[in-house]
Amino acid sequence: MAKLDIVRHLARWGLRRFTDEDSYYAWQRQALAEERLRLLQEAAKARRDGEDADRSFYDLAASPDVLPVLYSQRYGYYDVLGPAVADVVSGAQCVLDVGCGVGILTTWYATRFPGVTFVGIDRSLKSIDVASRFAQSHHLENVSFHHCDISQHEIPGSFDAIVATQAIFQSESDPGLPSRSWMTFERSRDVRKQQDLEERTGIGPRLDRLLTVLEASGRVILFEKAVHLGRRVLFQRSLETRGYALVEEPRFLTYSDLGEPVEDGPLYVVRRSPAAPAVEFKEDVRQDSQQGLYRCQGACAEFVYAKLPKHDVRLNPFGINPGEQDHYLETGRTDWGLGYVRLMVRGSFSGLLLGPMERQSRMVELVSHGLKQGWEPIEIRLKRIWSGQESGPPEESPLYENHSPAAEEVWRRLPDRVVLRQQTDEEADGRQRHIECGRCAGDFLYLYWANTFDQRQIVIMDRERRALLETYYSEAIGER
Repeated sequence: MAKLDIVRHLARWGLRRFTDEDSYYAWQRQALAEERLRLLQEAAKARRDGEDADRSFYDLAASPDVLPVLYSQRYGYYDVLGPAVADVVSGAQCVLDVGCGVGILTTWYATRFPGVTFVGIDRSLKSIDVASRFAQSHHLENVSFHHCDISQHEIPGSFDAIVATQAIFQSESDPGLPSRSWMTFERSRDVRKQQDLEERTGIGPRLDRLLTVLEASGRVILFEKAVHLGRRVLFQRSLETRGYALVEEPRFLTYSDLGEPVEDGPLYVVRRSPAAPAVEFKEDVRQDSQQGLYRCQGACAEFVYAKLPKHDVRLNPFGINPGEQDHYLETGRTDWGLGYVRLMVRGSFSGLLLGPMERQSRMVELVSHGLKQGWEPIEIRLKRIWSGQESGPPEESPLYENHSPAAEEVWRRLPDRVVLRQQTDEEADGRQRHIECGRCAGDFLYLYWANTFDQRQIVIMDRERRALLETYYSEAIGER
């Protein structure tokens, strides 16, 4: 029911769902005059210049012609986040929605819970005007909107629930709290550094203001861009410092952004700390079954497959439909502790997945289940399995590449690893970056890159293309 409600509600706002960028931007060009589109693009670029430019962007976004076009980009976000927040808002009596914008979700909450009072606040006066007019035209008497910048203005009222979605940690480019060194994901407990970051990003002052209007037994529902571990730890420690404790396990949410899956959050539900909180904040690296997977297809897949040092090779024919045997899955392992899965669709497709051996069964499941799922054309299903692959000339394709935290795991496990060149840079504030180039089992070469903001990267190449890997290394350390 809630899912159907949010779809109808977004339609009332004029928002449309798009499954790919091309169709969305074609509609954008049709819906907006060229001059309006230019102003919108300029305003979007200027947002990084500070809060005044950010406010100007949202003032423009509230214009009747721009609003449905711009906010349709966030259709998937509203579609997933709205019901998730509604589940935890249930039971409250008076709810504050911080940074409500034009009130798209605030008015939906008010529709879902007619017996609950909702108050939306935002620093864009034009957005507040639009939200108020929508509420009046749809006879929503349990919601009101107020122009309020929480860093400057008093928040009107007191509340037993506060919702803040992407309104507290707005410094999207800030990587958060760095780790102790490039060799670990752990963070030190440096009170001064934590305080400085809270002040710089505005997290601390904003959370302090919310505390002043939260009732003693009240809850706060937060959804910020904190997928990155450094940002997540900074945000969680900011909550802990102020006596907030988790009510339930935080949840990451995945939604569609013009056809591309986006993981965001997590969704936190916190309250003033009880004597013994049932759930603790976690600061570990999240394990994802697809982390560490390297995907290539077509000519690149054939090029990489031909160079792999293969062992324990097994070929398994299978079909999507009963009686068919026109697809082949090949599995095997390499000298580097990696397993691979190769898909061959007779006469039309070749795809390759590589990853740690313990994830090989997951790779087989990913391919076989993905091909048999749904009624879409096989081309669409193949595209979904091999999504996110960067295209390029086959002769430049690495034999393995990984840009996730799992790259560290692969690097540490490389058999017969010998470092040939390495460099570690350290900034005055303790931030580090490490780059090394070396040799591993089978006389192959690797490049490994790591820093104190949890970025990890590994590339494995054959010796015939040593010059290409050395170029990568030289560029990384700034020699060229």
